[in-house]
Amino acid sequence: MKKVMIVDDEYMLLRGLPKLIDWARLGLTIVKTEQNPLKALDWLAENPVDILLSDMNMPELDGPTFVAKAKKLQPDMELIVISGYADFDYVRAGLQQHAVNYLSKPVDTEELVTALEAALKRIDERQASDHNATLAAQAEMRALVAGTDPGSAHDLLKRLEIVFTNPAAPVRLIAVLNPLPPTDLVDFLQEQAAVPGFFREGQDFIILFQGDDNQLNAFINEAPQPISSTRRPELIGPTVSNMTTLTEAYHTMRGEIARQYFFETNAGLRRLPRPEETEAMPTLPGFSELRETLGPLDPVAFKKWLVEQLETLKELNATVAFTRQFAMIVLLVISEKGTASERKPAAINAINQAQTVTKLTEILVDIAQRAAQESDRRYSRNVLAMRRLIQERYGEPLTLAEVADELHLNAVYLGQLFKQEVGRSFSQYLNDWRMSIAIDLLRNSGEDVNQIAERVGYQTPSYFYKLFKQQTGMSPREYRAAADNGTAD
Repeated sequence: MKKVMIVDDEYMLLRGLPKLIDWARLGLTIVKTEQNPLKALDWLAENPVDILLSDMNMPELDGPTFVAKAKKLQPDMELIVISGYADFDYVRAGLQQHAVNYLSKPVDTEELVTALEAALKRIDERQASDHNATLAAQAEMRALVAGTDPGSAHDLLKRLEIVFTNPAAPVRLIAVLNPLPPTDLVDFLQEQAAVPGFFREGQDFIILFQGDDNQLNAFINEAPQPISSTRRPELIGPTVSNMTTLTEAYHTMRGEIARQYFFETNAGLRRLPRPEETEAMPTLPGFSELRETLGPLDPVAFKKWLVEQLETLKELNATVAFTRQFAMIVLLVISEKGTASERKPAAINAINQAQTVTKLTEILVDIAQRAAQESDRRYSRNVLAMRRLIQERYGEPLTLAEVADELHLNAVYLGQLFKQEVGRSFSQYLNDWRMSIAIDLLRNSGEDVNQIAERVGYQTPSYFYKLFKQQTGMSPREYRAAADNGTAD
């Protein structure tokens, strides 16, 4: 509902106008009526109004002076002037203040409705224009910060008077996560001299800030949504020295925003470190190491261990991608203890899609519970022999037909028996075992990735790369870097 104020020294008009038409039908509500124009100015100084209906002949203050002062207080307010005097000076004064219309007393109902509809139309047009201008400015600012339009960057920096080399007013990025309502923050940002521009990224705001420490502290303290333990954090980026570091800071900020949501952080202010101050990432475990750590699969103990590990990753500022990679290695280990491998592709997809650490925990705990229920299985003599051959000769180009020949059994029968007891086909089990060995070799040896691919039984490195990424969510080289064993290809 748009807000209307009526100012007239005639008490009967103040009582009559609210009853003259259906204000609500027009989307209007009368928030204040006032006889004294001086009191009206005091009220306007503190309260926003969309439309002002004002008499042009009041004893305490003449109409032209009043409307001039009122428009100065609220320049965007629409004005409709009312007078019982056909004096051109009053009409002209109203028009000079952009009055939508001039109404004579007694006020005609139809003329009043027409004047109000014209005022509403002007408001809608102005708001649409302002909205489009705001969106354009935000798109321009995003292109600058993200480095997607380097051709116009110089002109925009000059127009916004952004100077990277000013030590008294350093440039940095600030992110405010999910402010509610966002309009309060927009209004605040548009009033800040230290904010050359900002843009929305989904539900969050990224702000370009240029100011000293005092201005930064004032910005933090005066923002419409104070930082507290019940709100999403506000992220303060390090100072940047040029367009290259600005773009780098933007991508770092986006990663940190994703991390905050993933780990479900909801507390306080976080200052991002400079690139040279960034702490080393935690390391990914090896397959054998993790299998030994988990031991016999107890779902209750597993959940406790997993929650502790994920909390540690959060404290170490692990990225979302790294945390998902850690989850993939855990999945490999707990899947090896279960039988139903057909759940594994769905679990891999679920891990990649998990938006929060809570969801990630649910996925892995569910797999662990199912695997624990299946871990007490007993294998037949032939299946035990097949598993032993795979674990001893994984580096050879093993096929089900070769294994069947060695065991003097029918290959089709043996394949069905293996799938029934193990829950995976012969080839699936072989690939899973090869991946577990490859993970340990990547972590604990300095061998070339292609050498490792051949050593675990893949004559085509590209096929090994493809399977490894499917199983772990990263390439062999990415795993090796995250495992931090000091070797590199």
